Amino acid sequence: MGILAEQIKNQREAQVPQGILVVTPSDTVPLTKPIRAFMVTVTGNVSAVFADGSSGIMPGCLPGIQYMGKITRINATGTGATGIKGFV
Repeated sequence: MGILAEQIKNQREAQVPQGILVVTPSDTVPLTKPIRAFMVTVTGNVSAVFADGSSGIMPGCLPGIQYMGKITRINATGTGATGIKGFV
């Protein structure tokens, strides 16, 4: 395999989640690992803190949809969705 083909293969693998974890929203405790996406099992808003320190509410998150971003914490305040799973 050539160098360019190897780089493309590595990029694709980097975009694919390597694991999953149950997310417990907290206003102070960061996730054990940053997540690259999340899904919910019950519709609602999700308040997220991103790797760059910015934060915001993602309104009306629906089950079965992956919401992307390098996220370091899901806040309890502002999060109404439940059954949140994070992809690492």
